[in-house]
Amino acid sequence: MKAFSVSEGSPGDFVARVQGEIKSRQFEEIASIRLEGDALIVAFSWMGTTLLTYRLQPQARGFSAVLERQKVSPFHVPFKAGFEERFDQIMAKVGARSVDS
Repeated sequence: MKAFSVSEGSPGDFVARVQGEIKSRQFEEIASIRLEGDALIVAFSWMGTTLLTYRLQPQARGFSAVLERQKVSPFHVPFKAGFEERFDQIMAKVGARSVDS
């Protein structure tokens, strides 16, 4: 997702929900998510590391996140669509909704 919004909870609550879903899908060896200040960092680590950095913005209810930077491992390029599809499914399950950026 290039941009998404979450209508309920704090970024910390959202990260905890995503981490739980990653673990339940046995995806934790490949994907991780963490907060760093007002940024949300998503990492895919397998034969290299891809980092997605989202800028967080508080909303009246919840928050929004816009992809600010991405560093894609050359080894991930052929698999990028598969990684993104699986992660987008996880994000949607825990309440993230894609928005036009």
